[in-house]
Amino acid sequence: MLLAGTAPAQSLISLAPPGAVGGLYLADLSQSPYFKGIVRDWKESGLEAWLRKNLEGELGKGSYDALGFAQGGMAALLYPDGGFLLIAKPSPAAMRYFKKDARGLKPRGSWLVTKDKQMLTGFSKELVLFASPNWGEQFLSGKRGLRSPVGGHMGYWAEIPQSLISQMNEIPPRLGLSLSAIKRVGYSLTLTAGGFTTESRIEVDAAADPVLAKLVLPSEKPWSLGDFPSGYSGSVGLLDMPLAGKYVSGLLADLKTTSPYRLSEAKIKLDFRAFGNHYAMISVPGPAGKAGQSNFDNPLGHSLVYLEVIDQATAEANLLGLLQNIAAFATPEGKGGFKVLGNEGAFKAVEVGLLGNIYYRFDKDRLVIATSKEAIAAEANPPWKTQAGFQRFAPRVPANAVAYALIDNQRGMEESFAILKDTLPMAIGTKADSKQAGELNQSLVSFLERTSKRFGYGFNYSVVQGSALVSKGFYEVNWK
Repeated sequence: MLLAGTAPAQSLISLAPPGAVGGLYLADLSQSPYFKGIVRDWKESGLEAWLRKNLEGELGKGSYDALGFAQGGMAALLYPDGGFLLIAKPSPAAMRYFKKDARGLKPRGSWLVTKDKQMLTGFSKELVLFASPNWGEQFLSGKRGLRSPVGGHMGYWAEIPQSLISQMNEIPPRLGLSLSAIKRVGYSLTLTAGGFTTESRIEVDAAADPVLAKLVLPSEKPWSLGDFPSGYSGSVGLLDMPLAGKYVSGLLADLKTTSPYRLSEAKIKLDFRAFGNHYAMISVPGPAGKAGQSNFDNPLGHSLVYLEVIDQATAEANLLGLLQNIAAFATPEGKGGFKVLGNEGAFKAVEVGLLGNIYYRFDKDRLVIATSKEAIAAEANPPWKTQAGFQRFAPRVPANAVAYALIDNQRGMEESFAILKDTLPMAIGTKADSKQAGELNQSLVSFLERTSKRFGYGFNYSVVQGSALVSKGFYEVNWK
């Protein structure tokens, strides 16, 4: 029996034929109370009016309504043979827009359908369907029952069929081994009254690639973030650096010799035997009043990176060798660009091509890297454990976490917003270029400025569950 198109959008995936190896979905959020404030920002910023006027001016009346294509939900699926199926519940106005230009529609039960060699298109009372002919026919014949391995209001998942890997000609052996070991990746996001939660998962077949499994599924405990200088974000975690160096070097060796991925000039060999497994990363604001310009002056931003070290002398030689290689790639014509500059306080300074200056020092069993002078100064910041946000969220990190992070999204967005205000005029123009560009610039800045003020703290952590790395997070949003 053919579907009449009245099922809730959350069930759209279950309407699809089984067998998909990847999917992207969006639940029905048309009546969600959480978006009322953001919709108000959208209207009051002038962005809605600008888009409506300019879209309809370019594409004709009603084209703005096409943005409501997935208003009631959407599911897009990919199948092992490369076929696809997309089913959505548009707004009534979007449905009229897509349906008005459809030609050759013929009734198939409760659907109106048209088909050619490339695609089958169908319309029911509430749903629209785009699919490869084979999978579209299976859908129309009543084959149902696909189950999503992830939940939430929106998300995706993907698997790599072993049959596809075996058919990929001349794939580098090391890369093929890794691809065969990745069983599935997935991500979901769920809206809540106080913000939203996220969950991501990567499942690994340790038997297929023990090295990749050891990198993805660490077993130690990370450093305590509370002991490091505070910033607007901070994270701690585990990465077997010596093993990672061997792994990446193996991939590069394959890429150097295997057609069509040949990199005849690749000479990078990553030797990280002098490093340990622990790391920490802290991001801090740029100089007050010139955050946007500061990031042009410091392309790597303003961060402190801490790496566990086993042998200081060897670690320094490895670091300088790596930076020299990076400088060659980050310099016009790939020449030069690396220069030892002397000291900046307790830090040694080097110039790394167009990436600017990098500063580093050793502190007992740690290498400390700073990407700017502001980052160096941030070493004097009070530790994270003294900050109210850390004290509020740290107790929610489980004892078996192998990584976790905390971010003050408000401060982080202020930094990003300062950069955006400097780069937007270059990307889309100003009133001096055209009235249209000036209006878009003003509306977009207004919208982002309004929405950025809605965000608060966020945190996330990762744990190992069997053969999977599972990461969960919560992020504060004021929806009102």
